[in-house]
Amino acid sequence: MAETAPAVAHFRSHPWANTLLNSTDYTPIPTDSRQIKPATGEDGYFANTLGTPSTIPHLLTLQRRNIAPIPSEIPPWLPTTKPKPDDAPVQPTPGATPADVLMLCDLGAPGLSGHPSIVHGGIVATLIDEAMSLAVAAHCPAPVSTAEGASARGRTFTAQLDVRYRQPVQTPALLVIRAKVVARNGKKFWVRAQAVQEDEASAGGHLEWTKRKIVKADAMAFWIVLPAEKI
Repeated sequence: MAETAPAVAHFRSHPWANTLLNSTDYTPIPTDSRQIKPATGEDGYFANTLGTPSTIPHLLTLQRRNIAPIPSEIPPWLPTTKPKPDDAPVQPTPGATPADVLMLCDLGAPGLSGHPSIVHGGIVATLIDEAMSLAVAAHCPAPVSTAEGASARGRTFTAQLDVRYRQPVQTPALLVIRAKVVARNGKKFWVRAQAVQEDEASAGGHLEWTKRKIVKADAMAFWIVLPAEKI
């Protein structure tokens, strides 16, 4: 696909990203929000503000080829956060894998930094939210006509987003967001996601398969599709 070719070429140079690209379970798709809609200014934040050499210069979305039907049973919300010992293992968000979409983000610096070499938490939430929107869109294939043409994501909106920050997200580095729709009731969707990075300090040097994949943030959200007259 022409729209994804430059991003695919860039991520081929990263061992972990290349492994994901070689998976037969996923295929690259255009990331609609990386293209600003001039007539309305829609997606200006994600396309322009977060599309610079010092923010997120390269981004690629992979969508699962065979997406499972969505259960109708509403899942339990994430439990209340409780303090844990520093050495306690991080438990990933239940149901976040296999993901409907994987969003590969080449995080730049210093444009995303909060603390030195650490991505601002609001940016992490933004990326999780965006990946979730693409997961919802994967279950709503019919585009919505707008003045700009067809919007891949339609009129989907976040009603509630709960992000649990486990460890700092490092920059510059690759971040992979996994997002999956875990329940649907009519126009209401429940989505879970993880923000994942490699442990660069783990054994194995440059061998991608030896590096641990660490969940840096877990999230759950409630999404809703609204008719045009209610916007």
